[in-house]
Amino acid sequence: MTDPVAVLADFPQRLRMASWFSFVGTPLSESEREDVAEYMQGIGLNDLSLVELETWRAAEDRIKQTDWDASWWKGEEDLRKTLLEQATAKIGDTALTRALTNLSEKASDIVHGAAAIAASRNGVADQGLTRSAAGAATMAAYQAAVEKAAGIDASNGNNGHAFAAKFRLFEAGHWPLCVHGGTIYVF
Repeated sequence: MTDPVAVLADFPQRLRMASWFSFVGTPLSESEREDVAEYMQGIGLNDLSLVELETWRAAEDRIKQTDWDASWWKGEEDLRKTLLEQATAKIGDTALTRALTNLSEKASDIVHGAAAIAASRNGVADQGLTRSAAGAATMAAYQAAVEKAAGIDASNGNNGHAFAAKFRLFEAGHWPLCVHGGTIYVF
């Protein structure tokens, strides 16, 4: 069995150093656009349009829509299940669960405050919205950790880095919101 602490050793530092929500509403860089494409391709969604939202209110309006593309949810969930099975086989259920729980708690502690600060800097004090942002970031950290624990790591040449790409968008200060009508929305 692989030591989950060793496999995920870089995550606590990455959580502390990330630009959580600091660049929401600003244009994506070319590498961030590539991360969006890698994320979408990795969950089986290709040829999507990209819309970059500019305000917290626009992000709120978008996440309040209830008719998101089911293929987006299914693609993420299918990939998560597959990766979790692979990671469990490598690391063991108890050790993996402990490592992922610890990581999720650390991420949650960090991102809640970061989301609230970023929103308040833009005149938004909506706790529900900042909790949604923080929850999405925490989930992205968890997904990326599962992917890495499964042995899917960009540095070893494997394909399928969907969750790592999604996590990099959060690290860069953005928030990938949802897929609707053939379009991915990123704030």
